[in-house]
Amino acid sequence: MNFMMNFLMRKCYVTLLVLAFSSSGLAIATIAQPELPISALYKTEKVVQTLPMPTIPSTTNASSYWYDEEVQTGDPITDVLKRIGATQTSINDFVKNSPFDWKNLQLRTGQIVSARVDSVHDLTDVQFFNDDDNGERNMVALQRINGKWQVNTSNIDTETMPSLRSVVISTSAAGALSRAGVPVEIRTSLKEMFADKFNLDELVEGDTISLLYESLYSRGQEIATGNILAAEVHTKGKTYHSYYFDQGDAGGNYYDENGESLKEGFAGQPIAHFTRISSPYGIRVHPVLHTIKMHTGVDYAAPTGTQILAPSDGVVSFRGWKGGYGNTIMITHATGIETLYGHMSAFINGVNEGSAVRAGDVIGLVGTTGRSTGPHLHYEVRINGQHVNPATVALPTPKLSATDLAALKKYQQKTDETMMAVRGLPVMVSQLD
Repeated sequence: MNFMMNFLMRKCYVTLLVLAFSSSGLAIATIAQPELPISALYKTEKVVQTLPMPTIPSTTNASSYWYDEEVQTGDPITDVLKRIGATQTSINDFVKNSPFDWKNLQLRTGQIVSARVDSVHDLTDVQFFNDDDNGERNMVALQRINGKWQVNTSNIDTETMPSLRSVVISTSAAGALSRAGVPVEIRTSLKEMFADKFNLDELVEGDTISLLYESLYSRGQEIATGNILAAEVHTKGKTYHSYYFDQGDAGGNYYDENGESLKEGFAGQPIAHFTRISSPYGIRVHPVLHTIKMHTGVDYAAPTGTQILAPSDGVVSFRGWKGGYGNTIMITHATGIETLYGHMSAFINGVNEGSAVRAGDVIGLVGTTGRSTGPHLHYEVRINGQHVNPATVALPTPKLSATDLAALKKYQQKTDETMMAVRGLPVMVSQLD
């Protein structure tokens, strides 16, 4: 008990030892003093200070995203941008203040318009191809910088990548391919490619389509497509294959797994004599100006006056002056294909709108009318208004030599390995390699 009391006292007091001497000897005395409170050792003071809010730099493109929208029949650009989700105020500002002559805008049904919107859904970038009615489409890239719209003058950085798609038909082939993001040009080419084998529109639920095609990307967006590289369709218990074999400047053609021509094509060339193909179908990037153009046909270099021939039977649907094409004739063929012949120097008497022509008939003479840099024939092929590569559907398909056949077999093996990744899957697949 005494021990506990002493312990408690030592916790509460400071003990001072005092030594004293007396006649009887040394005496020791203790004096207990209360311990000072801690608060007495320092002074407290309440200080209130208001701190400024931190400055967070903002950028125009913070939380911005690119969107793609397919042009519907009769769409003005404003309707396309509205479906993308841009605010009406920013759309009005874009149309009013961007440096583009909207009177010359020609959007095609099925083409893609790409736009980037920021976190409040205001437009920051818009890009699309504009048809100049001259056999070329020009890439238009507009950008808002510091609140002002201007042409994007930065170097065009493009990349071509293969796109792999695989779909299972539920209602229609067109619907399944559209939902998988396959552009209308590719859908049109695919249908025509197999037209001699089956009708793509007659595929039924459970049928499958796998295809590999070229996509051109700029600033992360798919801006154009090239040729179908390979396709595989399973219907009615049979699988059909198609492989693209490039013939160089003349373009390429489609062959089956045995190297046989997939489509018969037209019997003849559209020109009697030509020195070379001066411009093939497809995308061109100017090496100095860094502009992107889509050439929608094939240009045959030939002297003025060279005879232009109908490559297949048909009916003349247009004869006259057609903008940048100059003197032009258009022919509708029995297969539904429409062909165009531009920059003619002269027409042939008796070849008028509504006239029937046979394969090999002379329909005009090569020239350089319209927007043309020299004498040549511009030859286009359209299906339901969509441009397709003439070499794949409307030119004679050459038989493959033994060397070409061996090269096709190697290409077939390579593409089959890629297609194997999605073969037999019961779901829709989209993949970029």
